[in-house]
Amino acid sequence: MINQKYLFTFLALAVLVVLGLSQSPKTQEKMRHVAYEVSTPALSFFSKIKGFFTRVDSGLQTLQEAQTEAIKLREENARLQTEINLLHDLSKENDRLREMLGFKADSLFKLLPCRVISRDPSSWWNSVQINRGWYDDKNLEKDMPVVSPRGVIGKTSVVNDRYTEVLLIVDENCKIAASIQGSNAQGIVVGDSNYQEGRPRARMKFIDRAANIAVGELVYTSGLGGVFPQGLLIGTVAEVPKLKDTTAAGLYQEAIIDPAVDLRQLDELFIIIGAK
Repeated sequence: MINQKYLFTFLALAVLVVLGLSQSPKTQEKMRHVAYEVSTPALSFFSKIKGFFTRVDSGLQTLQEAQTEAIKLREENARLQTEINLLHDLSKENDRLREMLGFKADSLFKLLPCRVISRDPSSWWNSVQINRGWYDDKNLEKDMPVVSPRGVIGKTSVVNDRYTEVLLIVDENCKIAASIQGSNAQGIVVGDSNYQEGRPRARMKFIDRAANIAVGELVYTSGLGGVFPQGLLIGTVAEVPKLKDTTAAGLYQEAIIDPAVDLRQLDELFIIIGAK
């Protein structure tokens, strides 16, 4: 609201203008001088008001420009982040493919590459389907090892013309003759149904109770049994449960095994068809 002082000033100026029109030139000159003296504070006030609004307008323009620039920067940041994520994914894919190719080249076995095409949620930790069948390789049959560069996945179960079911090592029906590095203790690795949700495990049974087993030791295929060749990594000893039977009748002990391969994320695998 305009100050009453300045409102009065303008009313006085208006009266002076009306009166001055009927006065002599000399009187008009005096009245102009008086009007100037009276109007100067008001003019200064309105000049300040104008300057204030000019600064406000300039500030709003600057704020709008800053907001526009911020939007552009956010969009550019999002674009760059997308490119970084893409490059990261490509790098991981490149590393994975290099690992697969190196594994195949260095392997002592004839490997048939395959890809997981289906996985039933109701039997997530039991089996997967791969995109290979006897049509792809006439030598493909039941009970052939399925592996990745990281270790054992399982073995072929049902072989069809275009696809094959693979039984995972954490399934109770998958049995692998194994040995523990260090102690060289022998046993049979089977799937363990009593695992924590989201963390499937296997159990190594029939280990000599006198064997000194340590958590962290690696477990490999022993080559016994005729299905899995010797030296394939199965996993790591995660636990060594206390013996329940301390009498002479308790001849064996067991070990809980963490699989070497992350069975939650299975993509490209290999079937061992035979020796090179």
